[in-house]
Amino acid sequence: MVIATKPINTLTKLNGIDFLGIEESSFWNNVDTPEIRIHKIHVYPAKFPSLIAKKAFEYAESKHLRIETVADIFCGCGTVAVEAKRKGLDFWGCDINPVAVLISEVKSHPYDVVTVKAIFDNIVNGFNTGEIKTEYAVANPRIQYWFIEDQYNDLHKLKTAILANTENNAYRKLFLCIFSSILKSTSRWLTKSIKPQIDSKKKPQDVGNLFIKKVEIVIKSIEEAAYNDETRISIEHNDILRVERKDYADMIVTSPPYVTSYEYADLHQLSALWLDYAEDYTELRTDSIGSSYGMEEKEKPENLTPTATKIVEYFDWNKAQTRSIARYYSDMRKFTDKAFEILKNRGLVVFVIGDTEIGGHHIENAKCLCECMIKSGFGLKEIHKRAVQNKLLPSHRDENGRFSSDKSQRSIYSQEYIIIGRKA
Repeated sequence: MVIATKPINTLTKLNGIDFLGIEESSFWNNVDTPEIRIHKIHVYPAKFPSLIAKKAFEYAESKHLRIETVADIFCGCGTVAVEAKRKGLDFWGCDINPVAVLISEVKSHPYDVVTVKAIFDNIVNGFNTGEIKTEYAVANPRIQYWFIEDQYNDLHKLKTAILANTENNAYRKLFLCIFSSILKSTSRWLTKSIKPQIDSKKKPQDVGNLFIKKVEIVIKSIEEAAYNDETRISIEHNDILRVERKDYADMIVTSPPYVTSYEYADLHQLSALWLDYAEDYTELRTDSIGSSYGMEEKEKPENLTPTATKIVEYFDWNKAQTRSIARYYSDMRKFTDKAFEILKNRGLVVFVIGDTEIGGHHIENAKCLCECMIKSGFGLKEIHKRAVQNKLLPSHRDENGRFSSDKSQRSIYSQEYIIIGRKA
């Protein structure tokens, strides 16, 4: 367990709970079976582990709760949607990121493999015989920044072939998702980087060969998932703070973004630009949880919990990062209110969140979330801790607070909390 060297004075108990003293739970750590391949068809930062969704359903069953409809208010790449589908549960989810919505829709849809193969053959033929209709010189400047001309030309031919050989339906989304999944490998983006940066030594992979390999993997993933089409899956591209849905779900399983972690819009910019979600990917930062974009310097969020107030007051308000922190905790209270609205009476919520670190300071996100839940009307049932495994982000920082792959440095993000609440 790591406690920051410069703690903010928030390390007090909430309802008698010492958050730092909570022991790791074997139930929330134990992996019974490996993830099925459908979860891995598209890389996604800080992907929600399927283990947690499975364990959440097991927990509900152990408490003899009747669960028919599950929701995820930050559905990301659709892990909970997939596990709900496999469990035979109806699902509703939303995410503000259009790339995330595309991935989650594709991963949770029951595709016919014969149809996929037939469309695939037509796309490959169209790619091999296609011509370039948009020259590299007039492409989006940001796309030019990331892609050399040969890769751009092949990607353009491939996208054209996909659009020409699919209707505007789930199968088009499938192949656009596969297209999206090869963009980083065919670009100059530094592999496994935690932030967008050029790798001047990288040799981008061949577009056609990589696409074929990815489709073959996806076909095997679809066959392995073997979905039935009896459950209802609905995924909405929306900001949870603007959703109007009341007394809908029996259970919410979700993980909110971490405070000042990273901009998802930046990490998904290649897909956002190629799939025409935005001409300028920075537009997608607006309204994301905790974003300070468009926030006035004098605009101080209200309704912060006691712990959140102490955290915000510790930092310099004149800095954009501090305003982002304040907005994050203000938004946290709003999304716990929304979760309360969405749940049916006696419904269950399972939040997954980790404490973070800013400038060497331990930031108690989990305790802030619990305070917000109580204010929203939830009864806290249980709080557990689990080890974080297989994260894309480095789990260590150097002496200056920067991410590091050196395991001899300070460990961070090594644990996260499972917070279970009940709508009274």
